[in-house]
Amino acid sequence: MGSVRAHVGIDVGGTFTDLAMFDGETKRFSTVKVPSSPPLFWPSVIDALDKAGIGSGTAATVLHGTTVHLNAFLERKGAKMALVATKGFRDVYEMRRGNRPQPYDMHFRYPAPLVARRDIFEVDERTLADGSIETAPNAAELDALAATIEAGGYEAVAICLLHSYRNPANEAAVAAALRAKLPNVLIGPSHEVCREWREYERTSTAVINGYTSPILSRYLADLLEALRAKAETRLFLLQSNGGLMRADDAGDKGILSLLSGPVGGNVAGCALSAVAGMPNLICIDMGGTSFEASLVIDGESAVRNEREVGGFPILAPMVDIHTIGAGGGSLAWNDTGALRVGPQSAGARPGPACYGHGGTQPTVTDANIALGRLEDGVAFGDLKLDATLARNAIAGFAKDFGLSGDAMAQGILDVINEQMANAIRTITVRRGIDPRDFALVAYGGAGPMHAADIARLLNIETVVVPRAAGAFSAWGMLQSDLVHDRAETLLQPVDALDWADLDARFSALEADLGDQLVREGTAADRVSFLRTLDIRYAGQEHAIGVIVEKAAFADPAAAAAKLRADFDAAYLATFGHSNPDEVLETATLRLRATGGTGLDAATLIGAEDAVAEAATPERLGTVMFDGVSCETRFVSRAAMAKGDSISGPCVVGESTCTTIVPPDFTASIDELGNLILTWKGAQA
Repeated sequence: MGSVRAHVGIDVGGTFTDLAMFDGETKRFSTVKVPSSPPLFWPSVIDALDKAGIGSGTAATVLHGTTVHLNAFLERKGAKMALVATKGFRDVYEMRRGNRPQPYDMHFRYPAPLVARRDIFEVDERTLADGSIETAPNAAELDALAATIEAGGYEAVAICLLHSYRNPANEAAVAAALRAKLPNVLIGPSHEVCREWREYERTSTAVINGYTSPILSRYLADLLEALRAKAETRLFLLQSNGGLMRADDAGDKGILSLLSGPVGGNVAGCALSAVAGMPNLICIDMGGTSFEASLVIDGESAVRNEREVGGFPILAPMVDIHTIGAGGGSLAWNDTGALRVGPQSAGARPGPACYGHGGTQPTVTDANIALGRLEDGVAFGDLKLDATLARNAIAGFAKDFGLSGDAMAQGILDVINEQMANAIRTITVRRGIDPRDFALVAYGGAGPMHAADIARLLNIETVVVPRAAGAFSAWGMLQSDLVHDRAETLLQPVDALDWADLDARFSALEADLGDQLVREGTAADRVSFLRTLDIRYAGQEHAIGVIVEKAAFADPAAAAAKLRADFDAAYLATFGHSNPDEVLETATLRLRATGGTGLDAATLIGAEDAVAEAATPERLGTVMFDGVSCETRFVSRAAMAKGDSISGPCVVGESTCTTIVPPDFTASIDELGNLILTWKGAQA
């Protein structure tokens, strides 16, 4: 990837598509924002590349994040699929775990399975818990199964056989037979995306992979076809773990990139943390459709190896991102006399009323411009916002509540701000994390407009609005590396570990993934590995990951002692207590292979803009803050120099976003060019 000229990060959202580009020849940085193009979305990627000057004569590496398959999953518009299970275990998927995640909610219902029982087929085979094969699948039975699947018109088939995490031979044989007979059907055996124990969770992971992969595959095929007109263009997809994978390899593994779109901002947050010396960050991304919140703790992303999405468990490494339907396009609506905002969105078309595309229902963006927080006629890409249209929509809506237009607009903002603050509380306060120990990093087209209000609700003193905040997720993609994760179940007491055998297992995985990274274009000296063991107290269900340095394997006794100490410390930090005398056992070994291909954050931050943003003249305007009309300065971020400080109220404008500085905040530019908002009323 180092030989190409342009490095391009592209983040496709529900309303806008953002591009960030670093030109390797001129060492300059630029951004582009264009409207997204639902339902296909890939045309907006091409539109953004064209506007960035990436044509047939330009060599480029394109790093891409998309939510096309995540949206299909959440909206239940995935592929028609079948599931193949071991004979006698057809109901594993539908029976789930039998627990009630919300035991006191009498109205709780599990989401309907993605695969109906009539679409689940059995194979007479058996692999035992120790990995030995008792019964191999019968070729004639597999031929009949292939004929049944072909007649059913299925687009994808997930295969999850008993104990295939220990020995995938039977599962691989079934997959090979079906692929030979059904070349146009996506065949997804569980061991290719998840080699971990727990039958239901592994089945759920394989099913979601089959349900979403055909959607992603078609999207990538269309995008790659369009990119062929652009010379030497290479496409990489951002994974849910924060790393990149080749787009050519991503189509049949949709589960690995399910959170591809939102992850770029967290990657950017990690880069900013390292350069700015801010170890703990709450990253918030507010676009036109959704709001994402994630954490950077001690400079690292918070990654979970198991999580729930859409009511279904997934066993795959994912940056821990909490998403709600709250964006600039979120619609205000009357719920039998109660004001609600979102999760429904006006999207890109018709969009908010102020877009002038026919929208009549008020949105968050309409509320902002109606209160003067956005300038009338301000341009976002090719859009120009109309405050009169926004005020008319809000005034009509406010009549049902007996409120003035200004009061309703403020109410819309109050509701959406509290919803976003609650989303942050979900990943902080509810897990024993104090948000006051963090700085709030705000980005996305709408994030900086609401960041100060959210910070006040959470008692956070510092808000960071990075350079080109509206394209911050795309900026983060430029710093992503190629990453591959592997996991294997390893159930045994820690005291019984054979450290030489464990070293050999890790080394075999390192050789395999290291070769893969080199084939994908990583220099051998830029390949690195991270070894982790999931450890738990004997008898527990879940485990905590503990890093094991490769050098530790030379002294097994010292390695075991350090593993014990590190686990007890991690358990204490997580749960507030530990049991040093309890027996420990391993659950899973994990290896992360990283190919260092991303650009350096300091290089990007120090890069000059390809087109210097013109500083608009400062002016005074009237803005409503919490029902009070305030004379407010409207300043251009381009006119602010490092060290400059402005007391609120003021509105700081730039090409990719607008930052609101309320009366009880100050705004300044730090040495890295970040816009720093400081709350005067923060309490220790």
